[in-house]
Amino acid sequence: MPRKRGLRVHNECIQQVKSALEHSCFATLIDLAEAVGIALATVQSFLKGKPVSRENFFKICEALGLSWEDVADFYDNTIDPTPEPPLQKFIVSIRDLSNQAAPSCAQQLHEALETDGQAALIADSWLQCSDEELEQYECFLLLVSKDSVADIIMKEVKRVRQLCNAQPNKILLLIHIKESISLPLNHPLHKELQGIEHLEWQSSTDSQTLVVKIIELLESKSIFTNDLKDLVNNVSRLELTSNWLLTYVGENPLYKLNDFIIDLKNKENRRIQSGYSYCGVGPTRMWNHACSDPAYHMLNNIQRFPQYARKLAHLVDKERYNFVSLGVGEGTKDKGIILDFFNEDGKTQPRDNFLYVPVDMSREMLRVAVGKVQELPVHRRIAIQRDIETQDGMTEIAQIAQIFGQEQPIMYGFIGNTIANVEKPKQVLDNIVRVMRDDDLLLFEVQIIDPYKLEPRNFQRTISSIQAEYENISFRKFAFSALLQNAFLNLTPIERDDFYTVEVSSNDWQNYGQVIQIDCFFENKSTRPLHMILAEEENIILNPQEKIRLYRSRKFLQSTLHNFIKTSNLSILGEEMYLHEEKGTGFIVMMLQRQK
Repeated sequence: MPRKRGLRVHNECIQQVKSALEHSCFATLIDLAEAVGIALATVQSFLKGKPVSRENFFKICEALGLSWEDVADFYDNTIDPTPEPPLQKFIVSIRDLSNQAAPSCAQQLHEALETDGQAALIADSWLQCSDEELEQYECFLLLVSKDSVADIIMKEVKRVRQLCNAQPNKILLLIHIKESISLPLNHPLHKELQGIEHLEWQSSTDSQTLVVKIIELLESKSIFTNDLKDLVNNVSRLELTSNWLLTYVGENPLYKLNDFIIDLKNKENRRIQSGYSYCGVGPTRMWNHACSDPAYHMLNNIQRFPQYARKLAHLVDKERYNFVSLGVGEGTKDKGIILDFFNEDGKTQPRDNFLYVPVDMSREMLRVAVGKVQELPVHRRIAIQRDIETQDGMTEIAQIAQIFGQEQPIMYGFIGNTIANVEKPKQVLDNIVRVMRDDDLLLFEVQIIDPYKLEPRNFQRTISSIQAEYENISFRKFAFSALLQNAFLNLTPIERDDFYTVEVSSNDWQNYGQVIQIDCFFENKSTRPLHMILAEEENIILNPQEKIRLYRSRKFLQSTLHNFIKTSNLSILGEEMYLHEEKGTGFIVMMLQRQK
């Protein structure tokens, strides 16, 4: 004999039901649950359009003054959903900085959470907790008031925010008791609180309402995580050729073009930043060509890199780690890294759940790079088009990689001297370190130079040799490509080449030590103004001797690099170095880990 069918609110009627609740005599959901004599979980399921028993459906509709026939969705289900499944249980840490008199709001909130089946703990301080202790919590509640000390709030927030950023199923909530905290307009806490959910508590009757909001936020995070995992499983079932690429596109090309134009219009510092140097079909094609030119030093670097990098492969557990490549380039090195670091012994590819996540601001570069890694199916090659030079960008990259990678530890790859090309190397490296968990690793490659080559008797010859590297015709075409793709210059190729200059200098770099800085310019060497037409036919005049910086790079002394890494809260697990005997230049590859 078939059992009674359950009922649920139709999707199109959920807002109508919520409106009825708002205009009812019930101040909170718990009031409604108590009035009709059913569990709070059942009321919450009803309001979310989840199935409940017919009897409970009728009771709630009657209490809210609704006609059950008008809002019901008669779904095909012959199983009575009674009893209702329990709510998902979350572990919550409460930190009270509100300076409220007893009975404290923290205690009331603690009791309300426990009543609703959640596990809650009132913490003395998050600053005193170890990483392992904080890991057990899904939610961090920070209670503040107008009398709270801002500096203490900032320390507590910083302690847990990195954890929440790195693990998207965890959340940090700020609860203002009666009156919001009062801060000066320029206080740094404003920036620290950006992106954190704020809730208000006006009276003791708000405790259950707050609990409902908190659980809804936690459930939405949990659903988000599960949905992404379901997506991976569904993609794995598609029978697609290796030509396909699953890509998360995180940058708006219109905004990026606007930033590009603003930099070119800045008369005091006309430049093309490193992230834009590789964007588009033209730069991708020219960089791919430069990397295969025997006359340009990058080919030698690509060919030698595997024999040095693989000496660090023993530091990575191939049974656990996934690979996230930051600034993927043309992809040859990544193919070798996957082969040497992640392939199981005797097999031609990594374990079945291994995940490769290439990241670049250039979608075209991503497509070329991933095309060289054909051994992995589509659902285990997930590309991210995002700017790694921003904190938000790195946070989102880490979240996507952790969820798709089933929270397994990650080896980040930051190779190809990418750190030397960005505008703010320290900020970029700090952003990476900020999202790294204790088990995560960073494979790091940088171009270096022998200090012997910078001694006075060798200095000029060394500078000339480096200058010749960047005057190479293949690299010169690449350096010009981003400008030519986004602007019109009425010049012949011969004239354009004559206006290309390379400046090499030795600098004391931000107190870390000596570096060689290479700047490639387009310089108006004529005696007449040059007209440059940008998007939307905007005209810019480049006066004689005026420059546009096309590209910037650096070569480090090994001691400079060690000082730089040390200040970024990283420890060196291993390193291997190659130096060209005659030129005294080469590269160093390191395996780094965040200091615990």
